[in-house]
Amino acid sequence: MTLAEYVYTVLLGPRPLKALANGVIKSLLPRVVRIGSAEVCLNPADPVISGALALRVYEKQEIAIFRSLYQPGMTFVDVGANVGLYTALAMASGSAGGRIVCLEPDAESRRFLNQTVERNSKPGGRHVFVLPYAASDSNGSCAFYRNPHNKGDNRLYADPLLQEHSTVETRTLDSLCEDFGIGSLQLLKIDVQGAEGKVIAGAARVLQKSKDCIIMTEFWPYGLFRCGFTPRRYLDMLCDLGFVLFSLARDGLVPAGDKSELIAGHPGRRYANLVALKGSYKKYGTR
Repeated sequence: MTLAEYVYTVLLGPRPLKALANGVIKSLLPRVVRIGSAEVCLNPADPVISGALALRVYEKQEIAIFRSLYQPGMTFVDVGANVGLYTALAMASGSAGGRIVCLEPDAESRRFLNQTVERNSKPGGRHVFVLPYAASDSNGSCAFYRNPHNKGDNRLYADPLLQEHSTVETRTLDSLCEDFGIGSLQLLKIDVQGAEGKVIAGAARVLQKSKDCIIMTEFWPYGLFRCGFTPRRYLDMLCDLGFVLFSLARDGLVPAGDKSELIAGHPGRRYANLVALKGSYKKYGTR
């Protein structure tokens, strides 16, 4: 744990100190942060995701894994793109004929996502598409609950802490892939606070056709339950589509192990980020 991580997650953990720290962090946030050659435009009202990016403590392992797995020319779908961290990483790696489709239903986050895309765009580049939808298991609409303190914690279900809500349009990835003429995916990132099961259910057709595919997904049992999916069902869905599950380790990926133990190890607010590999990409799960 770095000094910045220790200060942010341990010393400033108590709520009064966290509130004070959040105010300080927001006042000090830069407009843009660089990660390698990628540039991410930060939300000055978000001390959590943007704050962690500025402090260099946000998903360091996930970023390293993504950069090792993403290859120019891939079709990459970024579900729950927020301000566009992973989109920027992909854009900075080059397109070489690939496409990047970003979904972010929150208008505030999408404003900074668009800025991130513009900042990383190269002359003549027309391969990145920003869409205002919530990926789900059906086309339609749903309630969207916003967290005023953590712009990365918006949800598709009611919560006592989330009073502000609006209606957003939902689309399945299957239908969007048809619209874009995408026959298969090579890389899918999902971070949607428990709605991951709905995303996969709405992408089953294109994922079945995707011979070689990587999914980077948040796994939060509590959130999955709240969205109508048991965590076991979610893991089984991925495996039934031909994916093998891996957990993140300090030096790479390791088999996720027993599903029951994985679920039991993440009660309440605890979550994990998993990588699911299919086809030739399974080789990346060997150490």
